[in-house]
Amino acid sequence: MKYIHTFFALFFLPFLLAGQDVITGTLSYDGLERNYRLYIPSANTTGEALPLVFNFHGFGSNAAQQEFYSGMNMVADTAGFFVCYPNGVSNAWNVGWEFGSTADDVGFTNALIDELSGTYNIDPQRIYACGMSNGGFMSYRLACELNNKVAAIASVTGSMVPSYIGSCAPGRAVPVLEVHGTADDVVPYLGQAGLSINIDTVVYFWASNNACNLSPEIQQLPDTAPNDGSTATRIDYNDCTGGHQVSLIRINGGEHTWPGSIFDLGGTNQDINASVEIWRFFNRFTLSGTPSAAGEAGTTPRFRVYPNPTSGMLQFEGPVGPVEVTVFNAFGQLVHRSKLPGGGRLDLSGWQRGVYLIETVTTAGHTVFRVVKE
Repeated sequence: MKYIHTFFALFFLPFLLAGQDVITGTLSYDGLERNYRLYIPSANTTGEALPLVFNFHGFGSNAAQQEFYSGMNMVADTAGFFVCYPNGVSNAWNVGWEFGSTADDVGFTNALIDELSGTYNIDPQRIYACGMSNGGFMSYRLACELNNKVAAIASVTGSMVPSYIGSCAPGRAVPVLEVHGTADDVVPYLGQAGLSINIDTVVYFWASNNACNLSPEIQQLPDTAPNDGSTATRIDYNDCTGGHQVSLIRINGGEHTWPGSIFDLGGTNQDINASVEIWRFFNRFTLSGTPSAAGEAGTTPRFRVYPNPTSGMLQFEGPVGPVEVTVFNAFGQLVHRSKLPGGGRLDLSGWQRGVYLIETVTTAGHTVFRVVKE
């Protein structure tokens, strides 16, 4: 498996943690002491019930690594939802493989929902699950077995286990989003005997379960990062039961990574941000099947920084006003800070070549972009 490089962890974790409210908790379940991390958004000041997203780590990883790697806290801070990062037993989730964990992770998640709902003001109609790799497999298991509490799921580089898919009987339409690279060598796109189902087959299974129109709408997404070695194609199965949807964002040439992550482990697509796309998808659905009242907000244009890579001018574009820009180099050193008007530009032509982390703060929230200066 691929992990966050220690260099980035050492220099950028303090930066990424700034202003975030993360608590660690424990829960005794089935004779085991389980633990998790919970991000509480700063937007939680009105007293209204907020959505909850579970974000499951990959095989051999852990909650903290998934929290920092996915960067979902920044999306949650802007949109206003809780993110729970549970830890699996022996750094794994029980998804039906002959190896890894044998823990009752569906029961644990169910108990964790009850625990968190009894402590925080969580909207029971808007509880979701996503994950990376083994965590994506876990999300599919919840779609099969806990969809009375989980409204929608998303998987990044995950799939379903061949021996398990035949026993999956959801009993209702479940919105599903899969994000997967065609060059994934850990969970291959075409599937692997005993490990995973072909991704197109998984998506078709859920489109059929949801009684969708089985002729999908296909669109090529803008190639905003031409040097990342990959492109993105979106495939949507629409007209499903209850207004639901099944979608695949196929990363053409993408590897076993989380698209849009600032931790580029090689083969990471930067045309999309998986955490943003997951929330935009979740934000349209509730457990009752009625589209979320905030659903339209989830489809508004997102803030962009382009072109990336750039040899000179960097354009900032979004639906909001002035932008506070802070830039760090690859050593974690502050190299620039300024305030730009909406739609402003930053000239990097005199800067050294390399990787920079650019933090943008607007009235809509704060986001971090990884930009390559050529």
